[in-house]
Amino acid sequence: MMGQNYFILQANNYREFQIEFGKIQWMYYDMVTDYAGFGHNIDYEHFEYERFLFATTDNELDFYQRQMEIVKQGALVALGCEVVDLLDEARRDSKVYQFITTALSHPTIEKVPFEKEVLLSMKNALEEEIDHAWTVLPNGSILNDKLGEVYQRYVFQYFKNMFEEAKKT
Repeated sequence: MMGQNYFILQANNYREFQIEFGKIQWMYYDMVTDYAGFGHNIDYEHFEYERFLFATTDNELDFYQRQMEIVKQGALVALGCEVVDLLDEARRDSKVYQFITTALSHPTIEKVPFEKEVLLSMKNALEEEIDHAWTVLPNGSILNDKLGEVYQRYVFQYFKNMFEEAKKT
């Protein structure tokens, strides 16, 4: 069953974590330069969002909390990219839908109300009638607004934070 195998950052998979972090930066760069937001065919496929949406760190690697937070945010962004592609192409994918449903029942979902709202809006949009013009449908419109918020909070904010860090030095 998908969704049971969430990544736990440990000393022995730190290198993989670095690589996954890099994939998120690549996806974010693609979003910023091509769309300034979510759009069609963002380069998200190389990042396994299923493993990272609820990823955690081992106690001895606790000082990577900030990076882990970025990776978890990136997982939600990547999932959003896949959902946008499905909706744009008037397609559905039971694997993606099942992952969202499973995520909504994850034990820690109540601790992340914004993520829960986003996942719920994805689920509702995927349950709506199939239409290339999904953004004008009631649930599609809600999802479109939510994804705008995800972009601002996670993608744009990531670069803004990097810029602020760089100014300090």
